[in-house]
Amino acid sequence: MANNFVTVATYSNSLEANLAKQLLEAEGISSYLANESTVDLAWHLTVAVGWIKLQVHEQDAAQAKFILGSSNLEVESAAEGEEMTAEDTDDDDIIPVSWADQTADRAFKVAVIGLILIFLPFQLYSLWLLLRLLVSRTRDRISKNRRWKVITALLINLLNLSILWTIFS
Repeated sequence: MANNFVTVATYSNSLEANLAKQLLEAEGISSYLANESTVDLAWHLTVAVGWIKLQVHEQDAAQAKFILGSSNLEVESAAEGEEMTAEDTDDDDIIPVSWADQTADRAFKVAVIGLILIFLPFQLYSLWLLLRLLVSRTRDRISKNRRWKVITALLINLLNLSILWTIFS
């Protein structure tokens, strides 16, 4: 029972995951990041492996959730898009990233790939994702760290479309 690990939070990138891990270790709670290397090396498998999981010993789970909930780290629920506290989670909960944040990430990645390949369907798909974010009622629920991705994706797409317009006209 002492070697059982439980997931107390999930993250889409290793920077946030390592910050949370360091926060727990500063409080004396040993932790482990599952799937960190996989997500860093193959970002397209992030959803398939279930994100980067911050895991702690079973007896430290409640204290770890309290520390993470009381810190300034933003943990969002996919359903409500609101901040969660330590009381809202169970030991086996995996907290996913919101739909708006996933869409913003996807639009940014597709825009960057489109910049490298300069292929029209990539720009159109990225613009379609950005349009979905714009017309959805959850656009104000995009987290602060993802807003720059939305703006950058839009600028990259406009640059790519102007390049394509110049080439084909």
